[in-house]
This record gives sequence, structure tokens and C-alpha cells, in this order.
Amino acid sequence: MLERFDIRALDAYAWVFDLVADDAAVREAAVRRHLTLLWRRYQSLPTGTLADPASAFVAEHTELTGDELRRLEPYALLRLQWEERFPADWQRVLPRWPWMYSAVFGFVRHGASPAVRAELEDLLLDVVHRPRRGRMDGQFHALAQYLDSPALRDRLREAGGRPDRAAAVHARHVLWSVEHPDQRTTSDRAWRRWRRTHGVPITHPRPAPELAALPAAEAAAELAALDAQDLAAVFEALEPAPAARIAAAMGDVATVAAAIAAMDVHSAAWMFNSMPQTLAAQLLAAIPPAVAAVRFPRPKRDQVLLLMHAEDAAARLSLMPRLRAAQQLQWRPADVAAQFLTAMDPDAAALTLATMTGGWGPGRILAALPDDVAAGLLERMPPQDRDRVRWIAETERFEAAYRAAVGRAVT
Repeated sequence: MLERFDIRALDAYAWVFDLVADDAAVREAAVRRHLTLLWRRYQSLPTGTLADPASAFVAEHTELTGDELRRLEPYALLRLQWEERFPADWQRVLPRWPWMYSAVFGFVRHGASPAVRAELEDLLLDVVHRPRRGRMDGQFHALAQYLDSPALRDRLREAGGRPDRAAAVHARHVLWSVEHPDQRTTSDRAWRRWRRTHGVPITHPRPAPELAALPAAEAAAELAALDAQDLAAVFEALEPAPAARIAAAMGDVATVAAAIAAMDVHSAAWMFNSMPQTLAAQLLAAIPPAVAAVRFPRPKRDQVLLLMHAEDAAARLSLMPRLRAAQQLQWRPADVAAQFLTAMDPDAAALTLATMTGGWGPGRILAALPDDVAAGLLERMPPQDRDRVRWIAETERFEAAYRAAVGRAVT
């Protein structure tokens, strides 16, 4: 393979469009090929994957001509469609994906042909309509500003009136960012400020700043009569710290849990970050596992999992995105992580272990597992992950034995 990506070799990348094929078996084969090639990227550059043409399109300083950039457009669009349509596959590949600017900024920088521009607009609306894990990424606000047109604004206004409350709020947020390109809209603080002033302003029982300034017990008493949906809107509009204080003062775990389950994911996670870990564990256990799994606080809140019943913790870990589950476990003592993995769904545990790239790494955790459990998890991993994890484990065992032998020789 050439040492640098050469657009003359573009025909060799035709297989990457299988990443969004309708046939699940075809997609899986393409994902595995991607993973294998990315694992070898330090020995073979370019990677031979979608990362090569997508990175070439995004590059700020490029020698490619306009016609050559147009040839790369479908690959940059594919990169965005892949994450949107098959997020689980994308999460498997993400830990090995070479760093690059988002493909969106390639289109903002180099433009798009009319046909691709229409597909980008459809993609943007799909992103607006999908269930949100939190606020929309800044890249999609940038894409909306690039695509700005009367037709796009009409589509966003229509989406802003949909029955799906979360999708409607995000559509209105994107429309507002298009209409106010000079305003910062994508930081967490800016998102919450927009929600409480434009998106879902609180008018009952009082405006958010006044509510946040009250003693927690007094604010909790004013909110006690609200149903879960209205309470969720109040929590979302507040900053995480006062929302967490008020939730703690309410004392009604069932109501607060139902409200947090109705919140957007990002706001809920930040609220959990701000409350005592004992209360966070109690509320996360009261929320359905699939809903709680995507609302977990950051891994540094490392007591939350330990404060939950083992079965509740394992159920939520099993339903987390693999990268999120790996982040929750990879810095824990190897024996603790091994206990969680043993209790998890075996397929989810295998992918979580394979996804670990930081912390103590998969080697020590694998060594802490019972032999039969370790063998079962390895068997469930994709072949390229299995080979990598085995190589890491064998290397760590060799190094440990070498250090022990040197220590004995010295003494």
C-alpha cells in the first residue's frame, strides 16, 4: 500500500459502503474488516479503511482539486451516515479510529455538490428526530448553519411542532442557532441557558433563577405537586447543582426517579454528577435499566456502581454503550472490574473488555477472572479483538514473570 493516501487508489475503498448495507451479515463483515485494518494501522499506513478518504476530505490544507474533493464527498457522507444509522457498530470501531476533525467540517470548508447537500439536509433532520443522548453535537449546529436555506428552516419549524417533546426541543434549538449564528449554542451551559429562556421556559411555580435561589426544602415544597414530566422540565432548566439539591430535599425517590428518567440524557447525567453518590445510586436503581444506563454519571463518581445492588449495577452496565461501560470499569481494581464483568450479560461483558484501551487495561482484568469465565469472554469477542486481548495478557504475564525473576536474582 502507498505510504500516503493517494486518490488514485480510491477504487480499493469501494467495500466500505458495506458498512451501511441493509444485510446485517454484510455489515458485520465490513465492521470486522475495519477493526482488523485499524489494529494494524501502526504497521501499515494509510489504514485501508474509510478513515483514509474521510480524513483526506476533511484536511484543512490539501492539494486536492475541486473535482478530486467531489470524488471524496460520498466517503465523508458515509462516515456521518454510518454513525447515525448504526451507532452500535460505530462505537465498536471508535476506540481505534484515527483522530480527525468531523466530516461535517470538511463540507463546511470545501462545500458540497447539490446531491450530497440534499442528503446532508436529510441526515441533519434524522439527527434532530432521533432519541437524544444529550444536547446535539456542535458539529450539527455548524452543519445547519452551512446548509441554511428557507426550505431547511421550514423543515426545522415543522419538526419543532412534533409530539415528541425532546425532538421538538432540539429542532427548535437548531433553528435558533441558524437564526442567531453569532450566539454560542453548543456548550452545556449555553444549552441549559437556551432551554430555560427560549426552549422550555419555566413559568410555574416561578422562573428558574428564583427557584434556584430558594432554600432546597422550600423549593422542593413548591415542586411537590408537579407530575414527572413537569418536574423533568424544571430540573432540565436549572443548573445541575441546584437541581440536585432540590431533588435530595424532595425525599420522594419514585417521583424524582420518574422525572430524571424523562429528562434529556445529558442533563440527567450532569445532575447525577452533582448529587451525593448514595442518592445517585438509589435513583439509578429506581430507573429502568436501559434508561439508567445512558444517564450514568462520569466514571470519577466511582462509588455509584459499588453502592448499588450487584444485579442492578450489572444490568445497567450490560446496557451501556460499550465505550461508556469500558470507561466505568477500566480504572477500577482488577478484581472489582472482574466481579462486574462476571455478573454482566456475557456478550456485553466480552465487548466491554475488548473495548478497554486505558486504565489498567484488559490484561490484568482478564487475569483476575476465573479461568472458565475468561475463556468464555474471549470466545465471544470478535476474532481481531480476541487476538489483541490475548497478546496484551500474554505480554503482561511475561513482564510480570521477568520482574519477579529479576527481583529474586537481586535478593
